[in-house]
Amino acid sequence: MNTLVTGATGFIGSHLCKELIQRGHTVFGLSKSGRTDKIKSLLNQKKFHLKKGDIRDEIILSEIIKDNKIKVIFHLAAQLPHAEDLKNPFLCFDINVRGTLNLLNAAYLNNISYFMYGSTMSVYSDPPDYLPVDENHPVQPSTVYGVSKLTSEFYCNLYSKFFNVVILRFSGVYGWGQSKHNAIPRFINQALSNKPITIYGDGMQTSDYVYIEDVVQAILLACEKNKTGIYNIGSGEEISVKDLAKRIVSYLNSKSELVLTGIDTDRPFRFFFDIKKSQKDLNYSPCLLNEGLPKYLSEFEIEDSEI
Repeated sequence: MNTLVTGATGFIGSHLCKELIQRGHTVFGLSKSGRTDKIKSLLNQKKFHLKKGDIRDEIILSEIIKDNKIKVIFHLAAQLPHAEDLKNPFLCFDINVRGTLNLLNAAYLNNISYFMYGSTMSVYSDPPDYLPVDENHPVQPSTVYGVSKLTSEFYCNLYSKFFNVVILRFSGVYGWGQSKHNAIPRFINQALSNKPITIYGDGMQTSDYVYIEDVVQAILLACEKNKTGIYNIGSGEEISVKDLAKRIVSYLNSKSELVLTGIDTDRPFRFFFDIKKSQKDLNYSPCLLNEGLPKYLSEFEIEDSEI
């Protein structure tokens, strides 16, 4: 099966490409940056083909899909949220909305059969109306990023008349290759150096953290089962930022102390997913933090030495 992965050199995309190759698929990976640090092991694989291009370029997308007889698309490319988004919302819109529409239209014109869209927990209203948050929870994003992702979901629904589309809403994904600015890798770096663990807000805000291998599992399960519709992809486990930091300090036997920075958090509320639908329909079975975090910690020093 010939597949296209957008955002192939990014965090989730790189892990997905590796697993697809492992399973014997032919993978065409699209990357705007063309960086290869996360996919070095794939560069000599005969079934992996890295294409440099931008999802805002509809001609390139159509050529790749047509010339390589792509039948399945995993869309993971996105402009990630930034504190300055409100000052320049157009970049986020252009990449996340126009880029997704370009890809959907190219897919339609070239008769693809399956389209997976990587969405986010940021589409839901915050704070949530109830917990845990299921797929029927009201969507009312409060950020430029969330609005752009939800708008793209609407376009996905529109094109689902012509080919099968599944929308996977991810919670907080962690694992090898993620940005060091995110909470978990930042806490790990601080703990490894015995530096203070710096916490935004009061530390009582909660979230749902899901291990990268489980996200890849969910993506492939949805495709293998030819599922359509919307699914929450998380761990279903709620943990506060303060307890997360304490757990990392304990695992690493660190001397770090927890320090409240006095800086407000952008998510000062409780949040975690209801994943019953994914468990039932996809046979999705994610690990909890007490399993996933040690796996990530075992990879962390190797990751630092490679980058």
